Amino acid sequence: MSNSRSACLNGTSILRTLALVACVASPAMPAETPDDLKAKVVEVDLSDFDREDPAPAMPFGGSPRNFLGELKRLRAIAADPEVKGIRLRPQNGLDDARTLDVVKELRAVKTAGKKVLCYAESLDRDSLVFASLADLLVVPPSGMVELQAPSAELLYLKGLLDKAGVRFDVLHVGEFKTAFEDLSRDSMSAEQRESLTDLLRERYEQCVELIANHRKIDRAAVEQGFEAIWLEPERAKELGLVDHVAYQDGFDAKAAELLGGKPELDKEYGDASKDELEAMLDNPFAVFSMLKDALDEGKDELPAGAKIAIVYCSGPINSGKSMSGFGGDAMGSETIVAALEEARKNDDVKAVVLRVNSPGGSALASDMIWRAVQRVREKKPVVASMGGVAASGGYWISMGCDKIVAQPSTITGSIGVVSAAPDLSDAFEKVGVSVQVVGYGPHAEELAILKDGLSPLMKDKIQAMMQRVYGEFIAKASSGRKLDPAQLEPNARGRVWTGRKARDLGLVDGFGGLQEAITMACHLGGRLDAHTTPVLELPEPPGLFDAIEQALEGMVSVRGVFEKVVAEAGVAEALPWLRLLFDSERTSSSPRILCVMPECLRMR
Repeated sequence: MSNSRSACLNGTSILRTLALVACVASPAMPAETPDDLKAKVVEVDLSDFDREDPAPAMPFGGSPRNFLGELKRLRAIAADPEVKGIRLRPQNGLDDARTLDVVKELRAVKTAGKKVLCYAESLDRDSLVFASLADLLVVPPSGMVELQAPSAELLYLKGLLDKAGVRFDVLHVGEFKTAFEDLSRDSMSAEQRESLTDLLRERYEQCVELIANHRKIDRAAVEQGFEAIWLEPERAKELGLVDHVAYQDGFDAKAAELLGGKPELDKEYGDASKDELEAMLDNPFAVFSMLKDALDEGKDELPAGAKIAIVYCSGPINSGKSMSGFGGDAMGSETIVAALEEARKNDDVKAVVLRVNSPGGSALASDMIWRAVQRVREKKPVVASMGGVAASGGYWISMGCDKIVAQPSTITGSIGVVSAAPDLSDAFEKVGVSVQVVGYGPHAEELAILKDGLSPLMKDKIQAMMQRVYGEFIAKASSGRKLDPAQLEPNARGRVWTGRKARDLGLVDGFGGLQEAITMACHLGGRLDAHTTPVLELPEPPGLFDAIEQALEGMVSVRGVFEKVVAEAGVAEALPWLRLLFDSERTSSSPRILCVMPECLRMR
C-alpha cells in the first residue's frame, strides 16, 4: 500500500513540477489595454465535417464532432457575441447534398453579422463553392484557381478479364440497373451514360449557381472560369471569383482592416480538450474522471423528457453488424434494427430521423431495416433525411417513412435488382486446374458454378427470384409513397434520379438537409421546438476499448492488410462492392441478390 501511495504521490509531484516549470518559463504578460484587444476569429476547417455517425469518446480529448455536431458549432459561433468572424479552410470531401447543409449555416453566420475570411494558396471547384461566401477571399500571386467541369471515369474490365479467362454473368431487372456492367461489358451502355449525365448536370449547375450567387457576379463569369479550367489569380480577380491577390501578410493586413483590429485566431472553439488538460495540471487526479467518462459506454447524458432520435444509416448495406475499415463504413442490418428498436421502445423519443447515406447493398438486409422502420411507425413518426446518396437499398429503407427529405443534388431512386457471378472455367483451364463435380439429388450438379459458371437452370432460377424481389420493391415503394404501381414502375427499372427529379416524380416529399428533417420530425412528434429539443443519436458509438479492438482487428487481419493495399492504391471506393460480391460469411455459393447503385465510379 505504501509503495502504491508513494508512486501516486511521485506522479502527482511530477505533474505539479511540470506545471510550475511552465509558469516560471513563461514570463508574466502585461495586462492588455483597450487598444491591444483583438477581434476573436474562429477557425473552421471543413475537412472536419466528413463524419456522419457519432465518434467514440477518447480520453484527454473529448469525442470528435460528427457532421451534426459541426453544424451545431457553426450555430454557436453565429450566436456568440464575442466572435467577430471565422477563418475558413475550405478544403473538404463533402458530397453535394451535405455541401448545401454547410452553406446554409455559413450564410447564417454572415447574417448574424460575422465576417467570413478565407486565405487559400489554391482553390478547386468544390472548395470555391465555400470560399466564395467569404467577405474577404485572397489567394497569393503564385496560387491557382482550378475550375474543372465535373466528370466521371469508369474502368471497364471485360477485356482484361477475358485475357485471364474470367467471365462475369450479370443478371439484372430494369434496363437502368447497370451495376457490374463494368465487369461484363467493354464499353458503357446508353442507359449508364444517360444516368451519369443527369447526375453530372446537377452537380455542375449547383456549383455554378452557388458561386455566382455568393460572389454576386453573373453566371457567365463563372462559366468563363470553367472554360479556362486553370485561372491565374489576377484573372480570377478580374472575373470576380476572388477579392484580392496577396501573400499571407497582405491578407492579415486586410483582415485587420475589415475587423477593425488584428484578429485573434481561436482554433479550439467549442473543444473540451484544452480545458480538460488544464484541469488535469491543476488536479492530476482528474485524469481518473476523464478515463471513466471515456470508458463509460452507452451512457445517455440527455435530459429526461421529450426528444427525437437520429438513426444513422451509412455505407453499403449488409447483414450482421455494422463495421468500419480502411475502405470506409458499412451498414449492418442487425445494428440498425437494434437502434430503431431502441428508439421505438424509448417513450421519451417522440419522432425518429432516419439519416441515410447509402448506395444500397443486400436486398434481404435492406428489407430487415424497412420492417424495423415500419415497427417504429406504429408508435411514432419517422422522417427520412437523404444525404449525398440514398439509392437502391438506400431508397428501400427510406421509402416506408412518413416523410422523405432530400437535397436537389441527392442521388436516389435506382429501384431495381442485380446479381453477378464469376465464371472461372476458362481461367482454370489456362492454368491447368480441373474442376470435378459430384452431386446427389435434383439438379445437384447444375447448381455448381466453378466448373462452367452459372448453368441455364441457375440463371433462370436466379432471374425468377430477382423478379420477385423487384415486384416486392415496387409494391412497397408504391405503398409507402402512395403511388399507383403502374405509375411508379416506369420510373423504377433501376433508374437513378437526382433529388430534384425525384421530387417531381413523387419519390421524395421535398428539399432540405439534416436540420430540415429534424424540424419536420419535431413538428410531427408533437410540435416540439426544433431549437431546444434534445437529439438522441443512434447507434451509440463504440466504447474506447471496442474502438481500439476494431482498429487493431482491421490492421492485423489478412482482410485488413488487403483493404489497406487497395486503399493505398487509390481505389478504396471499390472495397464495399468487393465485400458485397465476395462476402466470406455467406452460407451459399450462389450469387447474391443486390439492390445497389448502378456504378462504382469516381466523380470529380
